Amino acid sequence: MGTEEDLRLLRAYEPVARFTQGEYFFPVSAERYVNNAGLWRAEAGESPVEQVPPGGLTLDGLAGAAGVEQGLQSSLSVVAGAHGRLGSAHIPLRERPPHLRRSSRLASVGLTARLIDTANRISLLFRGSVPGGSAAQSFLLQRDHLEPDKPIYYGRVLRDDLWIVCQYWYFYSFNNWRSAFGGVNEHEADWEQVTVYLDGTGETGPDGLPEPRWVVFSAHDEIGDDLRRRWDDPDLTLVGGRHPVVYVGAGSHSGAYLPGDYLITVRPPSWRGVVGALRWTGRLFAPWAAGSRQGVGIPYVDYARGDGRSVGAGQPEAWHPVLIGDDTAWVRDFRGLWGRDTRDRLGGERGPAGPRYERDGTARQSWADPVGWAGLAKVAPSPAAELALVELRRRQNDERLAALDGEIAALKRELTLAAAGLPVASPEVRALHQQERRLLGLRMERTRLADEQARTVVAEIEAQPPHAHLLHRRLPMESPPGFRGHLMSWWAVLSTPLILVAAGVAISPLATGGFDLAMIWLLGLLCVEGLVRGKLLALLLRLLLAAASVALLVVLWFEGRYVVAFVLLAAAAGVLLVNIREAVRR
Repeated sequence: MGTEEDLRLLRAYEPVARFTQGEYFFPVSAERYVNNAGLWRAEAGESPVEQVPPGGLTLDGLAGAAGVEQGLQSSLSVVAGAHGRLGSAHIPLRERPPHLRRSSRLASVGLTARLIDTANRISLLFRGSVPGGSAAQSFLLQRDHLEPDKPIYYGRVLRDDLWIVCQYWYFYSFNNWRSAFGGVNEHEADWEQVTVYLDGTGETGPDGLPEPRWVVFSAHDEIGDDLRRRWDDPDLTLVGGRHPVVYVGAGSHSGAYLPGDYLITVRPPSWRGVVGALRWTGRLFAPWAAGSRQGVGIPYVDYARGDGRSVGAGQPEAWHPVLIGDDTAWVRDFRGLWGRDTRDRLGGERGPAGPRYERDGTARQSWADPVGWAGLAKVAPSPAAELALVELRRRQNDERLAALDGEIAALKRELTLAAAGLPVASPEVRALHQQERRLLGLRMERTRLADEQARTVVAEIEAQPPHAHLLHRRLPMESPPGFRGHLMSWWAVLSTPLILVAAGVAISPLATGGFDLAMIWLLGLLCVEGLVRGKLLALLLRLLLAAASVALLVVLWFEGRYVVAFVLLAAAAGVLLVNIREAVRR
């Protein structure tokens, strides 16, 4: 297909992006960003060195400037060379976006998650992070050079067997999630995407266009089947029946299907063993965590309210598409980072790679195999296509069943012939064991296929509910209303410092009886946590059970010989009674 047909498909299904009021950054031109960025190279163990100063790069010449390694150790950055200006960079008051009223992310998670969040924030002092003033510098760059009033997406069309895939890539000059919206990370530059999956079997609508079946919004914690939503999903808003609405997270630029505030917890890779132990402890002593979908980790809120700027079909502003593909030189040949390389070991503060690559230079799965990435390799694009596949499978199963019947009959004759006239315990008969196992395997396969044929109904494909494929349905969080909500918010602010004070008292050599005082303090904090969350009685019951368990362990430790002797004597008596009963019955 030519570029005109690809552009026609992209424009027919291009998403509508609804941003949150208070957003600083919007999809802009990657070409203009490159024209204003410098190219930096970082060798192992050394600070990055500027290879090409700002103003010396073009999009077409990017791969050539990066060298033969395609930029594997390189990064594009506007703020990396602005050390002297970053601290003084500020956004004029009249140009700052409206203030966003935040939800209390810490009020929605337990004590353990709040402690982990504190540790993560402290870790920013020791690992790579973008310097202060970077967001302001990028905002000024966007205002003066990147034409934010001309929103752009980079569109790609891929034809993959039964599917036609339309990908929409959005480039942002900065992600200020942490500094502006209390998120978990911050980095220069950001690439996000929306992918629409069309029926590629030739089935078209009244307008002659292929029918849309699924859509994927890039999100923080969703993978595989959980990424996608069916076109008739009630969570999906459509403009004009063709254009899916993506609610863009403030600062993070992730996509959501429903407007609202999303609470998500992140487990840092290097902490997963510790977090697993804390999760188990939390379940034991935190009855309010029972049934919660949120895990123990670093909590944050993604604000995807959709109450700000809106771009796309039927909106005040329109998209300006640019076609890209595997033959686009800057997409294919530059594997470096878009944005400052802070060397953050956790990755959250480093600039991302481009649409085609991961940070290590390998191809993104969403680019190399968008169908498999969304879990659609096993899904037919339409009921008619699925019906044709079912009929094909039934024919293949019938052929296999006929072949199995022949194999089973031949193997039975062979076994009977081989054992005829020989003693059952003879070596020749015993050597037939492997053939008997093979016969059993053939019979099991035949039974399975026969059951499958009986279950498969060719006449009609039953429509599955739109959420049947989801393991986790991402929904906005619900904040407690009124006084209780305010109480939980303030308690979330105070609880972590109080826990740290208790720990300090416990280890301080100046505090007489510090450990006992700290334990009483911690128990009191747990009780307040239970009271705030309306689970005080359940917490007290668990504490009583824990105290009883400790008391039992103490008794076993000091009086262990008597307990063990009693258990052994009781066991001996029980075994004797059972043996006598069995003997009498015989």
